[in-house]
Amino acid sequence: MPANYLDISVPVRPDMLVWSQDESVCVESIEIAEGAAPHRITALRIVSHTGTHVDAPRHFIADGSTVDEISPELLIGRVRVYDLRGTTAITAEALAAAGVGDLPRALLKTDNSRWIRTGPMPQTPAHLTEDAARHLAASGVSLVGVDGLSVDRPEHAAAHLALLGAGVIVIESLDLSAVEPGDYHLTCLPLLITGADGAPARAILRPR
Repeated sequence: MPANYLDISVPVRPDMLVWSQDESVCVESIEIAEGAAPHRITALRIVSHTGTHVDAPRHFIADGSTVDEISPELLIGRVRVYDLRGTTAITAEALAAAGVGDLPRALLKTDNSRWIRTGPMPQTPAHLTEDAARHLAASGVSLVGVDGLSVDRPEHAAAHLALLGAGVIVIESLDLSAVEPGDYHLTCLPLLITGADGAPARAILRPR
């Protein structure tokens, strides 16, 4: 890929970091001898929230839109990467101080970028508080991306409920470790899975 593009996706592999054992990844190469010539296919067992992925409102909102109903216009366009490193519980005050809300798409670079590819995940990773999620929605943000496995801390869902309940699209498990804060053009396209609550995606940044 040309140097003027940054791939901020986490590779899908069997030993990748996952949220729980229920989300473990299986990648199996199958050799097929039938037909005109022997060939190989790869069988995958992954959940809809494997690696870099898009959360649709249906993930937590019973009547929310599904991933195939998300407009590509939300997932492609100008985005700003904000530096929130050094903060574990990201509050509305911290977002406001960083200027989050100036653009409808925001990617939050935190200390999570240190481990998102390799682990281990700390007991309390960087996460959004409920008031931070409500601040994002009230500021007119339509898409927020994070470099952790979740926008929430473990065993909580307040940020998911506030964001997805307001129709804000969430991207999780971004690798922002090599990305400097600033403005970019984002392309993030999830698999088009009918009726799904989310889907793995390839996310690319192009400096503006």
